Amino acid sequence: MKPLLIILILVGSLCSIPAEGRTLQDIDVISPRVLQRSVSRKFFKSLLISPVEGWVVVRAQVVDGHLMGASVLHSELDGAYDQLALQFANDFQIYGFSRMANPNTRPTVLLHLLVYKSADGTMILSFPTFESGEGNQMRYWGCARLAVIKRDDGRWVEIEGPESLHGKGWAVRNNTENATTDTAVYREKKRQPKLAVPSASVLGPIIASTRR
Repeated sequence: MKPLLIILILVGSLCSIPAEGRTLQDIDVISPRVLQRSVSRKFFKSLLISPVEGWVVVRAQVVDGHLMGASVLHSELDGAYDQLALQFANDFQIYGFSRMANPNTRPTVLLHLLVYKSADGTMILSFPTFESGEGNQMRYWGCARLAVIKRDDGRWVEIEGPESLHGKGWAVRNNTENATTDTAVYREKKRQPKLAVPSASVLGPIIASTRR
């Protein structure tokens, strides 16, 4: 499927999903199976069925394992989370595209950022979907980014995912390749340094929006 057609389909789906009361299952951009292996078991079910307050989509191209040319494709909540989504795109790492059928192309990635309200504050979930021409022929795995902005003091708390995947980026494989999720990600890249806490200039608009 051509990238432009994929984007048009995504935009159409964005317009058809009512914001109030929707869940991740309603948005339907990631399979429960992929999400389950990408987040802590403690949070999986609640992320799947809890109402999603906001949804931001960033589109970018993969260049040498990183995302380049990131731009906001879809924005909600008055744009308060757009800069955070762009920073997540800047932090993102993905491995394995060099072995795909067209190694000289630049695959397109859609990075999703979802906002939930929790008893402690605001919960942020972020994960990629891969919408290149080979998207339906790929398997991908890694650790979704999950964090809470504390209600009382605006503190950023990163929540670690599965131990075997956390901090190692994402990996892509063609469906014809044999590789287990754990060994593939470990072989691609060892655990990376802890991601930096978003800056005050990024978190400021978010904290302000939650106190209105």
